[in-house]
Parts: sequence; C-alpha cells; structure tokens
Amino acid sequence: MIDAIVGVKGSGKTPRLLEEMTKELMEEGANIIFIEYGKRLDSLVPYQVRLIDITEYPVRGYDGLLAFLSGLNAKDYDISHIYIDSIYKVVGDDNLDHLADFFRELEKLAKQCENRVTITITAELESLPKSVQAYARKN
Repeated sequence: MIDAIVGVKGSGKTPRLLEEMTKELMEEGANIIFIEYGKRLDSLVPYQVRLIDITEYPVRGYDGLLAFLSGLNAKDYDISHIYIDSIYKVVGDDNLDHLADFFRELEKLAKQCENRVTITITAELESLPKSVQAYARKN
C-alpha cells in the first residue's frame, strides 16, 4: 500500500510523517525504514527506526530508488513500513511523468513485499498526475 502526504513547502508534511511513524512504531513487529535527503532529522527519528540518508548511497532517479528499496527488502524480509521524506530531493527528479511511473512500479513492489510506503511530495495536489493523486491525501 502506498500513501502520499501532499502539500506546499512549509505545510507540515514532515512533522506529520514523523508523528505517524512514531505511532506506527508502537505496533508489535514494526520494522520501519525512514529515508531522507541529508541528515536533517537525525535527532527526531526514534532510534528503533532505521534512518537512511540517501546521499550516502549512489542512488539517483526513480529507478535507482526502486532498486534500492528492492535491495532493502531482499536483505530484510520483514520491513513493515517505509517512509520517504521529500521524494523530489531523494531522487533528484521532479518530472511528473517519472513520478507516476515510479508510483506504478512501487505499488507492485509494496504488494509483493507486503510493505506500507508513505511518501511526502511538495506540490499542489491538483498539479500531480491523476494516477498519483489517487494515493494522495492533502496535508
């Protein structure tokens, strides 16, 4: 399952993501990955969550991120939830067609691996492709 938190810059997407992640952590068997760009949230992410600064890896583009997520799941088969903060920064690509393709492929991976994925997108909801809007909840 994929869920997207959508809103303009400064609308509170990241605090909402952190709040949801902290609640999710209370669930029995939670195995959570949090992916960010840069080390902005080190002190805010609980130690039980695997925090990944994507800049430490040679991951660029949506295909690179999809391969990275596949590798995480191959190594750790019981990941329950993946949080990705600021998708455009993480992949370095704000092309909306690429984003739509990524969501389509990510949906397949999430189903196969039984992951729940929550992504923040800095944008106006109306500016996103309809296929991405279907996953979005306005912040």
